[in-house]
Amino acid sequence: MRLPLLPLTALLVGLTAPLGSQVPAAPPLAILGATLWDGTGAPAVPDAVVLVQDGTVTCAGTRRACPVPRNATRVDATGRWLLPGLIDTHVHLLFRVGGRTDPSLRTDLRDLLARGITTVRDMGTNPSRLREEVDSAGPAAPRVFAMQLVAGIRFFGPERERTEDGFIRMHAPQANGMRQLGWFPLMLTTASEAPEVVQKAIAGGAIGLKLYQDLDSAQVAALVQAAHAVGMPVWGHAWVQPASVLEQATAGQDGVVHAAGLVGELLDHYARDSLRTSSYLLRITADSATGTSAHAPAVLAALDTLAARGTFLEPTLHVAELSARRAGAHRRPVPTLPDRYALAAGTFGVAVTREAVARGVRLTAGTDHTAYGPPSERAMLTEELRLFVDSLGLAPARALLAATRDAAIAIGPVAKDLGTIAPGKRADLLLLRADPLADITNLTQVEWVMREGVPRSPRDAVPPPP
Repeated sequence: MRLPLLPLTALLVGLTAPLGSQVPAAPPLAILGATLWDGTGAPAVPDAVVLVQDGTVTCAGTRRACPVPRNATRVDATGRWLLPGLIDTHVHLLFRVGGRTDPSLRTDLRDLLARGITTVRDMGTNPSRLREEVDSAGPAAPRVFAMQLVAGIRFFGPERERTEDGFIRMHAPQANGMRQLGWFPLMLTTASEAPEVVQKAIAGGAIGLKLYQDLDSAQVAALVQAAHAVGMPVWGHAWVQPASVLEQATAGQDGVVHAAGLVGELLDHYARDSLRTSSYLLRITADSATGTSAHAPAVLAALDTLAARGTFLEPTLHVAELSARRAGAHRRPVPTLPDRYALAAGTFGVAVTREAVARGVRLTAGTDHTAYGPPSERAMLTEELRLFVDSLGLAPARALLAATRDAAIAIGPVAKDLGTIAPGKRADLLLLRADPLADITNLTQVEWVMREGVPRSPRDAVPPPP
């Protein structure tokens, strides 16, 4: 007999209780009849059972493997698809406008949850301040892990740039712009300071380091060693410079961000060391990043090292596609440098990531999503996964691993109980009305999303407009 799909308000009764209240333990929750894709890499299980108790999965599999307790609250999910809550491994949530935190942060967090994203990793921020803002947003939000930005000394000083017309232009320290946003990068002056930087990151509430810019190979190696000694992962821009991606991977760095940044592998060490401002990145990419240069020996050597070392690549394809789309829409008679950069980066990033897939590099799905601006201009995880399928040629199931199991591994030990549906894992679940294994765009067909055993419909997760 088909049981009615219980209203979400009914499901919430007994699942939560006020702190300190003396109430009987909530009965287990049994989700019945869905096709289960558990994120482990195993085939989907039709007519499955998932049991949840106190926010944790206690059983997931066939009806024979998971007998339903008599006192369970039963939810009929027949004709639906159940998968782990999605993980976006690259967002930027904290922005300050006029000295105040952008109020769109709370709305954005609820929107992310409504889209099935139960966990995000913020890759550039002030971790302690971000935690305050996330806590004040309430329970209808993904869990947030924050990384600590680290940069070399040049990032904190004024920069000189020789422009294309031969003039010298002075730039304010790039760190100043970050601080105006509310982000607080840490400065590494010498490799010997790495343990101190790691301790500052821990004190601020970070779960790992993100190496941003102006770090050499010795500094990268020192930061990796100091962070790994205390169980912290280390990620970095592909454009850390002067350290190359190959050197980052060789040092044991856990992941590299932005496939388009591998254009730096086309340069020798001296050239990389001379790159002082972001405008150099734009110019080098605009001039050198092509579908052909993505297959250059130096780029392939870096990718082979990533594969051999098990280093993740987070390509951030959708944000590059959005930038290229805006650049193409401008249709200027003479394209500007930013437009040329955007178009070249999009082509190069896809070509590099295809090579990475062919060479066995592990991917994780991070978007570079920002919590401000028009929603149509924000990178989204569903679109990133669409590009994994359409542009990289991955099967939908393989793409989904990059936003579930592999994303949890990429975040590190703090996410060990996330990313799959298995006994002992947190009950972060996504119920869909259509099959994402047949069409990855069906990820938008959200019936409800559950974080730690508490289900919410998309309507409940997003507040009504004021």
